[in-house]
Amino acid sequence: MKILSIFILCISFYASFGQKLCTYPLTEKENAADTLWGKIVEDPYRWLEVYNSEKTKEWLSKQEILKDKYGGKLASSISEHIDNYSSINLKSLSKAGKYYFSYKIYTGLETPSLYYQLKPEDVAHLLFDPNTLDKSSVMSIDGYAISENEKTLALIIAKNGSDWKTIRFIDIESRQLLKDSVNFVKYSPVYWSGNGVFYIKYDVKDVSESFTGLIKIKALQYHAIGTSQDDDIAAYTPENMKDDFSFEVTPGKRFLILSSKKSTKDKTINKLVYKTLPLKKEDEFKNFIFSEVKDTYFNVIGELGDKLLVTSNLNARNGILYKCDPGKLNSFEKFIPQYKERLKSAAIVNNNKIIVLYNGDKRSYAVINDSTGTKMKSLTIPEGFSFKGLSYSPGDSIMLYYFASFYNPASVYKINLNTFEQTPLIKTTVPFSFKDLTTEMVYYYSKDSTLIPMYLTHKKSLKIDGNNPTILYGYGGFGVGMEPFYDVNNIAFLNSGGLLAVPQLRGGGDYPGWHEQGKRLKKQNTFDDFIAAAEYLINSKYTNADKIAAMGGSNGGLVVGVCMTQRPELFRVIVSTAGVFDMIRYHLYNIGYKYKTEFGNVTDSVDFENLLRYSPLQNIKKDVNYPATLLVASDNDDRVLPFHSFKFLSTLQEKGLGKNPYVLYYQGKAGHSGSKIYDERLKMKSYIYAFIYKYLGMENKIYFED
Repeated sequence: MKILSIFILCISFYASFGQKLCTYPLTEKENAADTLWGKIVEDPYRWLEVYNSEKTKEWLSKQEILKDKYGGKLASSISEHIDNYSSINLKSLSKAGKYYFSYKIYTGLETPSLYYQLKPEDVAHLLFDPNTLDKSSVMSIDGYAISENEKTLALIIAKNGSDWKTIRFIDIESRQLLKDSVNFVKYSPVYWSGNGVFYIKYDVKDVSESFTGLIKIKALQYHAIGTSQDDDIAAYTPENMKDDFSFEVTPGKRFLILSSKKSTKDKTINKLVYKTLPLKKEDEFKNFIFSEVKDTYFNVIGELGDKLLVTSNLNARNGILYKCDPGKLNSFEKFIPQYKERLKSAAIVNNNKIIVLYNGDKRSYAVINDSTGTKMKSLTIPEGFSFKGLSYSPGDSIMLYYFASFYNPASVYKINLNTFEQTPLIKTTVPFSFKDLTTEMVYYYSKDSTLIPMYLTHKKSLKIDGNNPTILYGYGGFGVGMEPFYDVNNIAFLNSGGLLAVPQLRGGGDYPGWHEQGKRLKKQNTFDDFIAAAEYLINSKYTNADKIAAMGGSNGGLVVGVCMTQRPELFRVIVSTAGVFDMIRYHLYNIGYKYKTEFGNVTDSVDFENLLRYSPLQNIKKDVNYPATLLVASDNDDRVLPFHSFKFLSTLQEKGLGKNPYVLYYQGKAGHSGSKIYDERLKMKSYIYAFIYKYLGMENKIYFED
């Protein structure tokens, strides 16, 4: 390909009104383009898709200089304060079998180690330190599962933050690793059955294949402890790479459940099949649920007697629990009726009690039911808080539950499921004050007049004068609901008079039909909801366009990328972490084919026109005054490859007016969620907030209590 070299604003100069424009280094362009459905889509920075080439590395070194040049001056001091704010007295335990597990770090240069204890009040002992596995890489524990005899723990290990996992096994009593190593695992839970585990293996020879093209599932496999992975048994092999399925082993270990879901314009095909355990190679999967009702879901939560409990929205928009006979097709018996609040999740605890979590507009709560579905006890938490998880062993009478708010870290409570006595494990204490902070729910109309809820968190004394610095945070995708979440980095911002606004965008899963109204050909609804949130905040005199920082990650990065290209005048700052920006080529890498139901892809002419209409990369216009923009990407992000940020940034630097900076924060040995090392995460967050403070004009107004 012919290379065309251009200089992008190579010389600093002053515009007629005296404002100095930002300067950027040379970025080469190539004659790359795709002709799709009769349209030519130019792609001059395609060479940046080869993220580890020498030319890309040289480009990154120049961008690193820009990061330092245009970053906020408070980064180092913010880092110190956030480190102090993170010193929280919190007993964060998880129950598995007879043990309680927790993570701890003793140096900020390492990833957390796993500890265990028999009772919540016991002293925790080190079980495994992942940093000992490979000193040249960042090794971390991304999860674990305990064996049925409670003697062995399966450890899910990640290298440099990758979505690729290796399963290792540790003998709990001796704290020694076993020789078994299960590789090429991705997007898979791990379930024990007998003396081994089920997992999904991908058909690759090297994990780097995610960065060079598409990968496909090889099989759902079973690994028996003490054997080679080459001898693992295939429990299910998909017919082709585009077959999407999930699996689980029921808590009673009687069934292996396989779920598949395909969506068309007119129907959603749900198919649930099972095999009885222990696994017999000759056994066939048996159907027990088949549905073609549009926009429905089915989730098996476990055995109750000879039936299976299933949560679903079939004939119940907010969600319901059915009892299903696995020996009969579609034998739905209503077990726990639909509530006016949305059913979030359910679990079988203490052998035969069923706990169900519900989300309302302003309050989350849980209901404990007996084996007949009769309500026994409600668990309520304060308004503005949300449940963050349950931790239990199926037959145990003790359960832990966690809840948090936008400004209060997790509180951990223990409940006796026989007496319902509840006690905090420990009083959570923090080195800062949040007594003056509050969260409220407001509602605003989107472009199509749909009413959208939004959380607003701020000081109780907030003045509605149109001048409050605001972080507008959004996600809006894959049916993921937006509930109150704690982020220590927001505390100083809020205590310094900032406003945190979190709308429940369509595309998320906050309300019935919410996901379906914000995906594929209706994806623009998600962006309209976010834009309308900014307009509401401005029109209601909470803030103004020069005081809004829009923030999002992954799908949320797509949201802020689209909104800054469609309505750049609404925002002063954009922060996107691992954002998806090239919607024309996103499907060509990793498992991009699986996202067709969420976004569509260019192999469909209607999808192509829709994607081209909003894809951030292809919609940057010449000489537009785009907001100050910070893109955060990682070298080992194999879910949203870093080239999305590289190409978007290069195009911004080429075409943007240049009144505001467009910079990249690039992390090494890090994946989709960033670095697993505490100090590296601290540096990243400190840079992000220093950038926000600088361009919102807050550098001299930030208040830290310590």
